[in-house]
Amino acid sequence: QKSLADVAEICLKAVADFQYRRLLRKYAARDEKQFPAISDCPLVILALGKLGGGEPNYHSDLDVIFLYDSVAIEPPSIGGRCFTDFLQEGITEQFFFSELAAAITQTITHHSQSGRLYEIDSRLRPTGKSGALAVSTNEFLRYFSSGKGQLWERQALCKARPVFGSDANCERVEEMVQRIILDQTWLPEMADEIQSMRLAMQKDCSARNLKRGRGGTVDVEFAIQMLQLKHARTNPEILVPGTLKAIEQLELAGFLSSELAERLRTGYRLLRTVEARLRLM
Repeated sequence: QKSLADVAEICLKAVADFQYRRLLRKYAARDEKQFPAISDCPLVILALGKLGGGEPNYHSDLDVIFLYDSVAIEPPSIGGRCFTDFLQEGITEQFFFSELAAAITQTITHHSQSGRLYEIDSRLRPTGKSGALAVSTNEFLRYFSSGKGQLWERQALCKARPVFGSDANCERVEEMVQRIILDQTWLPEMADEIQSMRLAMQKDCSARNLKRGRGGTVDVEFAIQMLQLKHARTNPEILVPGTLKAIEQLELAGFLSSELAERLRTGYRLLRTVEARLRLM
């Protein structure tokens, strides 16, 4: 799983680098020699789901959110200038990074004679599938702080992990995600809401479905994410994106007994192994 995650990240980075340079040549107001390096690009690709947890399977979609610089992350200064100083008049950050996100998505999902690299799913962004592909970090933070963010969206952020962006920007996005999760007070009825969401996923699938069927991988993931949301305020170290790593941290923090933690680990590994072999067939 880690190898599959590494390959997916390398592909994302290579495509993002190529398309970033291409769009700069198209929209930059300055000479190419003065272009800001890829390390100065304000874009952060935030992975969720299996990729965020570092545990994708064969043929797994890449769940991502494209975030770009805003008030929440101070604009990187290149030679005393901000990134927008490099763009032609009238080209906004919103336009540039939405086009960059679209170009990355199109390249990754393009069907060639050899097939495609991956399917990208970016519908988990606050604007949904109808909004702009790229979201400013300020807008992202405001969406949750205003109370619009749903419980399932915060639950999804338990697996969030930056996979592209400068070290400084990725670190600040990680802090922002943690703040979003920790800002919500846990209420007992949230467990019922998570259970209802889980049962809804199970309703229309086969009993043999290894992911959404009864006793499937989603049962383990939902249980772990619920415990993370419940106890993260007092124990922020349990907010790690990978399911198996999260089980380990919850066990160390005393929120899972050693026996239950081992049962969850063993069952999850078995289901994921069977799923991987079925996908290869």
